[in-house]
Amino acid sequence: MNIGVCLEAVFTNLSFEERMAKASALGFKFAEFWMVNMTYKGTPEELAKLQQKYRITLTNSVIGSPDGSIGGGLTNPKNRPQWLEQAKMTLDYNKRAGIGATIVCTGNVVPGMTEKEMFQSVLDGVRATADLAEKYGVTLILEPLNTRYDHAGYWMDHSDKGAEICRQVNSPRVKMLFDCYHMQIMHGDLVKHIQKHIDVIGHFHSAGVPGRHELFGSEIHYPKLIQEIQKLNYTGVFGLEYFPEMTNHEESLSQTLTYLQRQ
Repeated sequence: MNIGVCLEAVFTNLSFEERMAKASALGFKFAEFWMVNMTYKGTPEELAKLQQKYRITLTNSVIGSPDGSIGGGLTNPKNRPQWLEQAKMTLDYNKRAGIGATIVCTGNVVPGMTEKEMFQSVLDGVRATADLAEKYGVTLILEPLNTRYDHAGYWMDHSDKGAEICRQVNSPRVKMLFDCYHMQIMHGDLVKHIQKHIDVIGHFHSAGVPGRHELFGSEIHYPKLIQEIQKLNYTGVFGLEYFPEMTNHEESLSQTLTYLQRQ
């Protein structure tokens, strides 16, 4: 299994380049980050060179904030121009930096809109974004999140809902991000849901439940879960997006990698 790490969650006292260097030294070949104008301050061309320097492939960025406060989100059609502007900026950045995918968060439930209206708005928005993604050669990965602890009011709160959007859009440029942490909190039964949706899953995230810390302190038995994913011939990246409880982040990541290799 290809294991990646989210550079926004680890070595947070260091610069972005220093985080890449640390991840590379630990043996990571894959990493990811959030919005392109957030933590990293350089140009996409400079970021492409950093990937070569540290021999790390950045798998994805993020278009906008989960609640829609940045980028406008997808649930409210009135925010569509703002969303598409943010999406175009991100997709252009990704293409120039050589980053193959970007995460799509839907935004929050809109007061006064029905569930059917919001579903249609998200569907229409993803279709419009997919048209842009085709032109830039970048894949969109929709992310369901938990609304119980981390993202109150978020619209896409179940993997079934994310998979349905992907299937209705029916584009090779639209996949789902299955975040094991978020989906354990929202519906559990992870293996069955992954089996059901593996055809549209383009990326995984992981963290310990509860707390969103180290995986080896989780109620989820991640080594077993990874074995089940491998049986499905998944060839993408299994991303670590946890916030270390251990003070030494290098030791935390090292122990996590050792833990994931257990049978």
